Amino acid sequence: MTEQVTKLADRAFEPAALARAWEDVLAADREDGILGPGVARFAEDAHGRLERLATDLAWDAYRSSHLTEVVLNQEDRQRLLHVPSVRDRIVARTLLTALTPVVDPVLGPASYAYRPGLGVVDACQALAALRDEGLTTVLRADVNECFPSIPVAHARRLLGALVADDRVLAVVDLLLARRATRQGGGSWSVRGLPQGCPLSPMLANLVLAEVDADLLAEGFCPIRYADDIAVATADAGDAWEAARILTASLRRLGMELGADDTDVMSFESGFTFLGEDFGSRYPPALLDARIEEPERRVLYAAPQGGRIRTEAGRLIVETETDAEVLSVPTSQVSRVVAFGAVGISAGVRSWAMSTGVDVVFASRRGAYLGSFVPGAGSARPDRVRAQIRASESPHGLAIARAIIEAKVHKQIVVLQRLGRREHAERVRESISAMTNVLRMVPEAGHRDELMGIEGAAAAAYFPALGALMPEELRFDHRTRQPPLDVANSALSFLYTVVLGECVTALYAAGLDPAFGVLHSDHEHRPSLALDLVEELRPMVVDQIVVSASRAGILQADHGRTDEGRAGVLLTKVGRSGLLNAYERRMQTRTRGALPNFAGTIRRHVYRQAQRLGAAIVGAADEWTGMSWR
Repeated sequence: MTEQVTKLADRAFEPAALARAWEDVLAADREDGILGPGVARFAEDAHGRLERLATDLAWDAYRSSHLTEVVLNQEDRQRLLHVPSVRDRIVARTLLTALTPVVDPVLGPASYAYRPGLGVVDACQALAALRDEGLTTVLRADVNECFPSIPVAHARRLLGALVADDRVLAVVDLLLARRATRQGGGSWSVRGLPQGCPLSPMLANLVLAEVDADLLAEGFCPIRYADDIAVATADAGDAWEAARILTASLRRLGMELGADDTDVMSFESGFTFLGEDFGSRYPPALLDARIEEPERRVLYAAPQGGRIRTEAGRLIVETETDAEVLSVPTSQVSRVVAFGAVGISAGVRSWAMSTGVDVVFASRRGAYLGSFVPGAGSARPDRVRAQIRASESPHGLAIARAIIEAKVHKQIVVLQRLGRREHAERVRESISAMTNVLRMVPEAGHRDELMGIEGAAAAAYFPALGALMPEELRFDHRTRQPPLDVANSALSFLYTVVLGECVTALYAAGLDPAFGVLHSDHEHRPSLALDLVEELRPMVVDQIVVSASRAGILQADHGRTDEGRAGVLLTKVGRSGLLNAYERRMQTRTRGALPNFAGTIRRHVYRQAQRLGAAIVGAADEWTGMSWR
């Protein structure tokens, strides 16, 4: 856990936050068509009631009310709801908003319910993708009486490990300690988490993430929507083994599988999951469903000895012998990336500068060399001074810790998402080592120590990542300058591409890429861009390289060597396939990765640059990494 702001409670309980929470409560009640009596009464003097609630929270005078038990008759069974008072619902709602950015990043890749930007469609698509990967059998299960059986004390301990604000935790304790009443009098303790409290789903996810982790550690691919679980496997034997692990994991928490709803099925015979009928081909895996086609695209050019020029409103790429290999309207180009000995004409330079298009230069091997960015000199002096101050300050060190945590957490998610049964032991050992390394982050007193921690995590991570590749592309360790195999060459190549995007994003945010908080100033390297890119390496590049290798987009013959030079270069076909996959990933639209923000992954890079700038100059209390989406 990073150094956390002590102002989390201030943000959660400020009048504006409480007013937004009240609007959410009111909107949820209106969906039923008729306002409940409690909501209607609160609405009569909402302004005054919210002012009193804010005062109570500010002075630690807030006290929770009893829950009201309501029995719902549903077909052949009864369902108990414990309805909070309107005041408590508002407090729980504003806490949920404040805590989600803290809790969501640690929930792992298996959880799809009650998380911003994820839902039933995403869970079904994930299962369809596993089917198309070749998994044939599915364990279908649910948790018996999930919310009533959640171990509340354990949920509270898990939350306390993530949240350092005592005021927030004290209010959470009040909400968890509420007793229930019903018409006729008397009160009693509620078993588990109350269904009806906005915090309950988040706390349930936090507990069940441990169950997900047990399955993931054995190389299984669980997909969990609340307490509804599907585990895709290669055969029935593996499916029943997943059931055994799931049963044991739940019992450690004092919970049980729903015996009547647990069974092993196949895609061939068909089954239903989350209301969707699954078969051998239906529903289709729509891998590009969330890709947002841009009006303008990135132009990547690598004809050695060639050049890029403009003519009649078009951008033309030519070879060394003046053969035209590409001609596109300049209006369709958002960015130019040139690899190796590619000339840029004066006309291209003038066009780029006048239209706000940045040009990035990289070596043939993919090392970042530099860029020119229109308006790059417009960084405000006060921001540059703040960057310099932050580079050696406790405030900057806190940001650096958060950067390392974000990166290592995402490296763990990569191994969990892409690991399969045959990789289980290697992945489990690596994740264990990386988790131990993460515990050292809060104690690091200097960025050199943090870089050492990052190096230790990388030493555990890359051998496992290499083991996830097809046999002909596997590698034992990360090699750079030069990369010694196709996979490492692919990683270096795309790391450079995304680094160039980070440089541009930082300039757009009014920051100077030269002054970092984690990476120290060194020659002409863009240290702050290297900070910003850290979490994007696993989240974007590593996932792409492994997935591309499994899909045959990246192959062993996509590497070549030059006589007299060490290292492996990617062929044109290899580069093209990776860049297409990269653009699809960057154009994928998502929500929930950052608080109150939606857009493509590329837009998220720009948003993270803005958030990093706000944290450095002190306009924000902290910087946090993205949740994986």
